[in-house]
Amino acid sequence: MNSLFETLPYLIAYKVSFLVIGALVVISLIQNVLTAPLAFLKEEQIPGMPLQYDHSKLSFRVLRTHANSAESVPIFCISLLVAIIGAASSGWVNGLAVIYLFSRLAFWAFYYSGKGKIAGGPRTMAFVAGLVCNFILIAIASWGIAIH
Repeated sequence: MNSLFETLPYLIAYKVSFLVIGALVVISLIQNVLTAPLAFLKEEQIPGMPLQYDHSKLSFRVLRTHANSAESVPIFCISLLVAIIGAASSGWVNGLAVIYLFSRLAFWAFYYSGKGKIAGGPRTMAFVAGLVCNFILIAIASWGIAIH
């Protein structure tokens, strides 16, 4: 059986983007696993129930970070795949993917640590950086599809 890269050689130019997808998935899975020891073992949170407390509690931040990943990462991955399918510039796509990955890593680090302001601080800036990457990515994806 051939790999997708062998079957569709133009995808080789987007290898970095596929590695970013893999990294985002692994990190999201790790966040999922961390919810049990960091949010539920202290019994500060109850599975399936609304979150208790606020940003001052690690258990709250752990669950909010995982929820944010569950909401944000799939949208980015779909945008990335649409850009690849639309044959958008691999340089732009790969570059935006890497910037998005680093913005998410920063977002997660700021959120887990609880450092900075709740809104408008470094965590918000990291989130916005990823959001901007996503907007640019879907714009170049749409452009790529429109011109091909």
